[in-house]
Amino acid sequence: RVHKLVLNCCVGESGDRLTRASRVLEQLTGQQPILSKSRLTIRTFGIRRNEKISCHVTVRGDKAEEILERGLKVKEDELRSRNFSDTGNF
Repeated sequence: RVHKLVLNCCVGESGDRLTRASRVLEQLTGQQPILSKSRLTIRTFGIRRNEKISCHVTVRGDKAEEILERGLKVKEDELRSRNFSDTGNF
């Protein structure tokens, strides 16, 4: 049984790539994605503190199972064991 499904898309920069990623998540789930900010400034990556760099959506219930089934159908219902963590997340 699936309690919740969290879809995360981290692009590492704000701007056009982030808006495209949020649009893709919105088309997949039908929900408005939440934009996440960076915690630290990392000069080598060109990221400033509090800059929006990723977006995520939490889906619960029957909709979560439907999205998961569509995703597994693409991979022909086969996943590697390294895709799962020790706690059962993948």
